[in-house]
Amino acid sequence: MKITHIILFAAFGLLTTVDLTAQGIYKGASLSIPASHLQISDQMTTNLIFPFAIKSVDRGNRNILVQKANAVENILQVKAENSELQNSNLTVITEDGSFYSFAVQYKEVPQKLNLKIQQAGISDLADFGKRIQAESELEETARKVATKNRSMPALRQRRFLTGIALTGIYIEKDLLYFQLRLENQTNIPYDIEQFRLFILDNKESKRSASQELEQSPLLIYGNAERISAQSNQTLVVVLPKFTIPDQKHLKIKMMEESGGRHLKIKVKNRHLMNAMKVD
Repeated sequence: MKITHIILFAAFGLLTTVDLTAQGIYKGASLSIPASHLQISDQMTTNLIFPFAIKSVDRGNRNILVQKANAVENILQVKAENSELQNSNLTVITEDGSFYSFAVQYKEVPQKLNLKIQQAGISDLADFGKRIQAESELEETARKVATKNRSMPALRQRRFLTGIALTGIYIEKDLLYFQLRLENQTNIPYDIEQFRLFILDNKESKRSASQELEQSPLLIYGNAERISAQSNQTLVVVLPKFTIPDQKHLKIKMMEESGGRHLKIKVKNRHLMNAMKVD
């Protein structure tokens, strides 16, 4: 799925909202949430604009293509793999704990391409158990991780005298901390256009977006914008804890702005199982 840096909003569709009904469990009784209707096409991109950053996305059918727009955390772009898509569903949870459910239907020309999603009410909040730590606490833990020595055989890729390496995975309070080393042994600074993490099938299709499940960092500690010439630096990426299903892997991908020194590494579930505690 091709992403553009500028999303053109149709004037008649920009203010469209999706209303959701609350779900909860009260003394053994449950209330269902009727899904909002969503039309998608294989020739046109539907944009869902949420009030908060997207925390997780689940597709009922792998032929639904999803990914976040470049440089933003709250816009989800959706397409169909092909015109054979059967009726399915899409679930989105945002970082404030809000839950959104969509009944997805193929439509060659969707009636609305840009949907501004209405903020969920207090009773729509999903129960994640423990609340996310304060950002200052995350930064302090990330700082500790950044100063640690390598704790695992590095997973790395080097190209054109630049490189990225995963050198440690740590866990604390249901959060995973990924320690990454970035290097640039050239005299040309490396400006980072994209830094993404997503779970992907081991066997990637030509339209790999159909298999992607974006992982949205709670915090990136360090300079995620540039690697200066002749330098090395450390990034610590903080994510809610997760494991990787069979036949899938976590891909960490870094792309250079106006350049070709793109880098990526694969992380398997066995690497996550060796996550160390932060002392």
